[in-house]
Amino acid sequence: MSNQDLHDFLTQLKEQRKGTGMVDTEYQNRLDEIVESLEQQVLYPDTFDQYSALAEQVSGLMVDFEAEHPVIGSLLDGIHRLLNNFRT
Repeated sequence: MSNQDLHDFLTQLKEQRKGTGMVDTEYQNRLDEIVESLEQQVLYPDTFDQYSALAEQVSGLMVDFEAEHPVIGSLLDGIHRLLNNFRT
């Protein structure tokens, strides 16, 4: 997978984020942090290298979102797999 794949996942995640109507502020903040980190990764792929930390954050959030927001959970799963591929 490429940076274009990461960009595509990020775009989809941001669209889903707008439409979920999340009530829990903690989830909103955690998702926003990941979106911000992913945006930095897309903008500065050569200088921003936090794949490991991002993969761990995404993994934790993915579990939390799977039940209530399955589309976001699925997108986070795709991002997690992508980040793990970047690391190898």
